[in-house]
Amino acid sequence: MQSLNKIIDILVVAGMAVMSAMVFLNVVLRYGFNSGIPISVELSRIIFVWVVMLGSIVALANGAHLAVDAFVARLPPKGRYICFLVAHALMLWCCWLLWQGSWTQTMLNWNNHAALSGLSVGYVYASGLVAALLMGMLLVINLYKSLRGELPPTWSGVTENSPPAEAIAAAAAIKEQAK
Repeated sequence: MQSLNKIIDILVVAGMAVMSAMVFLNVVLRYGFNSGIPISVELSRIIFVWVVMLGSIVALANGAHLAVDAFVARLPPKGRYICFLVAHALMLWCCWLLWQGSWTQTMLNWNNHAALSGLSVGYVYASGLVAALLMGMLLVINLYKSLRGELPPTWSGVTENSPPAEAIAAAAAIKEQAK
């Protein structure tokens, strides 16, 4: 999964670079030479949609989505685990809805072509298929890990400032010896 994450990172960076270069070049041509590259607007839009969808996969894989854990942090471990399962079930359901909608739109628009580039409009909606599939896979992997007792830090009650479990156990052992 790490190699897939690296590939997606590279695709996001490449997409941003290509999109930025096309838009910059188009602006220079329009204002400097009174011309432009008409196809760059359509291609930039398609690349932008793909960058957003691929970026959401990377954010999910890295746990970088916005999270408010004020409620979950106050729960006992079993409550956090139940919330983890419910949240992941809801996210899987959302992935399924994204898949269904993207599939329908991809099929409906596959034979529609963009005016300037001639690319199928279905390519835009296919980004949702890729995002739904890969995010769903990540969620299933997280569920599998949770069944083995591995929860992400937000759900396990460990914060960035918390000492590791080994340090807590060692401190307890030292306290016990001091008695």
